[in-house]
Amino acid sequence: MYDEIGAREFRCDLRRILDAMRPGGRRVMILRNGVPVAGLVPSEELLALEKASGSRMEYHEQMQQTKLREIRWLKEGLDGLPYGTASE
Repeated sequence: MYDEIGAREFRCDLRRILDAMRPGGRRVMILRNGVPVAGLVPSEELLALEKASGSRMEYHEQMQQTKLREIRWLKEGLDGLPYGTASE
């Protein structure tokens, strides 16, 4: 869960809020006029999110390369020639 805090209170109490962000600290949702505008999380959570995001991107890149390789194999099978070589 997270704590909600108004933008004005966030500006006034920034030091106290940052102290609460230490490892194991709480998450904070910053609201402006009652509407969420930003979130603040402890640094170890941000690092974990970045690591997960990087792994996700690697997975999608590998899947893209696999699909391209399969397409190349199919084209080679249809033409009987390596893909990219012209048949006359």
